[in-house]
Amino acid sequence: MTDSDQSREPWALWKIGLVAAIVSAIGNIALMLVTISSLGAAETFIPLTLPPIIIWSFIGAFGAIGVYSLIRKSSATPDRTFTIVAVVVLVLSFIPDIVLVNVSEGPFGGATTGAIVVLMVMHVISFFVVVPMLRKLAA
Repeated sequence: MTDSDQSREPWALWKIGLVAAIVSAIGNIALMLVTISSLGAAETFIPLTLPPIIIWSFIGAFGAIGVYSLIRKSSATPDRTFTIVAVVVLVLSFIPDIVLVNVSEGPFGGATTGAIVVLMVMHVISFFVVVPMLRKLAA
């Protein structure tokens, strides 16, 4: 295999997942750092702390990699199908955040409307990192 052949090979999915997870986590942490002081959320509101942001960024990225891998094996139009599935999952991912409005105690208590919006924007950030990376790098 020549050097030019190697440069055209798609990245391994695990590499894409790792890079996507890291970039997604960095974007989400940056959003949290920029907005946390103005949200009015309780300091005990766990979803807006570093560990959950990092963990869920990685879970989302590698979950998307798994779904993309399955779709790529079974679909004639994997990029299109994956994008549709990803949009549906993105919309559904807002439901748990919205439910937090009604939680008043425990680690999920103390959410404000602003905090919930930030959590939802984090999902959008992850979407716009992971989906394009898969479509471009895994082809």
